[in-house]
Amino acid sequence: MSQSTRKTWVSVLIAAVIIVGMLAITVVGGTAYFFYRHINAQFTGEENAERQFAETRARFEGRQPLIEIQRDEEPVMHRELMASANSTVKLDSLRVLAYDSRANKLVRVSIPFWLLRMAPSPHLSFLNEYDVDFDSDRMRLNYKDLERLGPGLILDTKDRRGSRVLVWTE
Repeated sequence: MSQSTRKTWVSVLIAAVIIVGMLAITVVGGTAYFFYRHINAQFTGEENAERQFAETRARFEGRQPLIEIQRDEEPVMHRELMASANSTVKLDSLRVLAYDSRANKLVRVSIPFWLLRMAPSPHLSFLNEYDVDFDSDRMRLNYKDLERLGPGLILDTKDRRGSRVLVWTE
């Protein structure tokens, strides 16, 4: 192999390493920005958290949540709400408002609906993240069901420790 060919291959290798490094930095930065934009956590008192829950819940006054969880019971999915549902409204996001009363931490999460559509599994397992005994395969709730329902309240629950979770689509 001649000296000029070796220099060419070294240059190509260095360029490839630089390009891969820049792509890695872009992916990490993009991911960090995505989480920064879609997850908001703050420490706040229970009164402020309850007020924010009440304001959000007021938007759904008179509407029953799709999933109900009573204390120490299994989740109940109200399939009768889905039976007559045929919304034409395109959903923008799935939103979660969660409050941990022990840590006084209020968390807001906004998941773009296009991301849910791209997920490899259509089943929603967001409740598993909150230590709720929820079998998404048994419940068979997926993003297509939520699209058919349109904007509305999915879950409004409070556990025995005082933590609350509110999930809705808009």
